[in-house]
Amino acid sequence: MGSLKALTLAGAVAMLAIPTAPISAAHAADLLPPAPQLEPPPLRGPIDDSGFYLRGDVGVGMNEASNLNSTFATGATLASLGAWDGPVNVGDSTIIGFGFGYQFNSWFRADITAEYRSSASYNSKVYYQYTGGGSNCPVGGPTACGDNYSGSTRVGLFLANGYVDLGNWMGLVPYLGAGIGFATYGMSGVTDISMSQPNAFGTAPSQSGTDFAWALMAGLGYHVTPNLVLDMRYRYVDMGTFNTGAIACNGGLTTGCAYETQHYNMVSNDLTLGMRWLLLPVAAPAPVLQTRY
Repeated sequence: MGSLKALTLAGAVAMLAIPTAPISAAHAADLLPPAPQLEPPPLRGPIDDSGFYLRGDVGVGMNEASNLNSTFATGATLASLGAWDGPVNVGDSTIIGFGFGYQFNSWFRADITAEYRSSASYNSKVYYQYTGGGSNCPVGGPTACGDNYSGSTRVGLFLANGYVDLGNWMGLVPYLGAGIGFATYGMSGVTDISMSQPNAFGTAPSQSGTDFAWALMAGLGYHVTPNLVLDMRYRYVDMGTFNTGAIACNGGLTTGCAYETQHYNMVSNDLTLGMRWLLLPVAAPAPVLQTRY
């Protein structure tokens, strides 16, 4: 009887000494896979990265001409007529431009652009006092008459630009910018029609030139894809001074012609819509989560 009690007590002690906790942990490890590592979704647009980009733009240039200066009115020709400059106007132009740039960081970028501005109409007028008679200037005393000038002008604009991006607001990036460079122009088809003498006219040969140009701009970019940005922009650009060719009286058939030339300042308010293609690698998509069974 005593031996049976001793065997029972020894068995109970052996059972209590068995390490049950490691077995439970081992079973739990076999039943559950390791927790997957989740990565945060990428933000729209890799604008924090640096790199090169290409750009293309189209738009309209609302040209404004001012400060007409004609040699007819400055005293260089026929000063005795008391001539003075009248208004000058240039029509609107279609803009097609291309460029190449570099995004230095998330807030500064720069590019070089070249654009063609389509031919725009040119019109001006110079007034003077005339006493010799004519269909529009009666004989009998000084009467204000004038000449009407018309033609066309076209421009190529080349600028080096810098921009400050003002943050990313859900993919929208407002910015400010400035540029300097030069404008090349061409004046063609310039004619001079007299209002005082019905049969008096003049023509000028084509004229081209180059002058300093500068621009100020403000715009808004939108990341359509991580590498493609829609660019909407307003720009004020000063293209310098443009000159006409020397006007030959009656097509060069009249002796004693003064060969008048005209000069004027050319600026424009531009509205453009463009795209910027960032030459950056597209981020790889996040891996698909898989569960082990």
